Amino acid sequence: NLVAFQQNPAILHIVALLIIMGGLSPAVVLIVPRWVRGRPVPPQARLALVTTLVLLGVGFIAFLAFEWTRSLGGLDVGDRIHNAWFQSVTLRTAGFNSVDIGATHPATLLVMLGLMLIGGSPGGTAGGFKTTTLAVLTLGLIASIRGREEINAGRRRISHRSYFKAAAVVGIFLMMAFGAVVALLLTQDMPPRVAIFETFSAIGTVGLTIGGTNQLDEVGRGIIMVCMFVGRVGPLTLLMLLSRETKTRETWKQPETDI
Repeated sequence: NLVAFQQNPAILHIVALLIIMGGLSPAVVLIVPRWVRGRPVPPQARLALVTTLVLLGVGFIAFLAFEWTRSLGGLDVGDRIHNAWFQSVTLRTAGFNSVDIGATHPATLLVMLGLMLIGGSPGGTAGGFKTTTLAVLTLGLIASIRGREEINAGRRRISHRSYFKAAAVVGIFLMMAFGAVVALLLTQDMPPRVAIFETFSAIGTVGLTIGGTNQLDEVGRGIIMVCMFVGRVGPLTLLMLLSRETKTRETWKQPETDI
């Protein structure tokens, strides 16, 4: 951990910058100068950048507000801001902690679970179900609320196939997490909040813990190892399978119905 450097902003921000760059992917990082200058960039890169900024901002504000008098309580105002930003960044993939994660408020832990599960962007070093997946689902939700049948991102229309793929990835991630949590609760003697945090951290390949790692026996460590492996390899394999073009032609279709 980086608790020893919690009062060293230079270390925290340099590491945070490296984490952000690794999570965005090299291709998106190279596009950032064009995006800042207002030039056109590919839709996927724009979604990754915008979603990353939103998630970093939400995590920073939530951690700063919820932990102001708890895990950040022993620091001065400037160091509280620096450490809140660092924790928002590191929750996405890196797993470094500059404060005591075990002392965080339950509301903060809930926000942390979401950020860990989302992870980074496609092509980056981060785990999770990716920022662009979240962006597509969010845009689809907005389109549904507005009563529109098309999902638009700027001046581009997102295909329904992309939306279905995004929903499938998130659904599979949540089912894997649910199954792993149940397995831990059945085999390990630990509080539910600890088991849930350990599972989400492993599936998101983050590596943070609130003390549950030391409580795992051989079976529990095996479950967490599987979560880490599936969380890193599984999404890539799943996306490859979902991206395969099918050669079959549908000669007829079933009657349509509304549910």
